[in-house]
This record gives sequence, structure tokens and C-alpha cells, in this order.
Amino acid sequence: MDQQAKEKHSKRIHQKETHVKKQAKIAKQLGIQEKEPHRFAKHSPANCGNPKCFMCGNPRKTSNELTIQEQKFYQDPDTIRDKRSNGIVPDEIQVYLDVRNGTQ
Repeated sequence: MDQQAKEKHSKRIHQKETHVKKQAKIAKQLGIQEKEPHRFAKHSPANCGNPKCFMCGNPRKTSNELTIQEQKFYQDPDTIRDKRSNGIVPDEIQVYLDVRNGTQ
């Protein structure tokens, strides 16, 4: 193992350890006592694991709403929206629609 590979390896281990420490601190603030803090390496302490929980479960199953990905898929690209619709500033949307439709 050369020096560069050793540095990368030690950096990965350090990142993992700091992530576990941060998650353990969050768990302590939430009042969760954990004997094995390394459990938080791939699992958030705020996730209860109950699929029927409205915070942890799928919104389609808990409250009959579409997921964010489904909302993006079903949105109408021709509707003018102020909130980051298609990456276009709201003033430029009408100009964009006119150019696209060939009415300019």
C-alpha cells in the first residue's frame, strides 16, 4: 500500500467515525440511549423504522399524497410557477413559451 492509498483509507475511517459521533450526539439530544453507537453509521437516530409513522413512512401510504418525485413527474411544464419551475426566472417564462410555440 503506497502513501496515497493509506491517506485515503485513513480519511475514510475518520469520516465514518465523525459521522457516527454526530449521529450519536443527535440520538442523545433526542433521548435515545444506544449501547452500540456504530449502529448509526447507516441508520439515522430520528428514523423510528415504523413504516406507518408519518415522518418515516411513504407519504402515499400514510396520507394519500403523491411523493415529491411523482409530483415532479405529473407537473405541467406550461403552467407558470414562481418556485423553481424549470430553472427560468418568472419574468422570462412567457417569452420562453412564446418562442417555444412559435408565436413570437
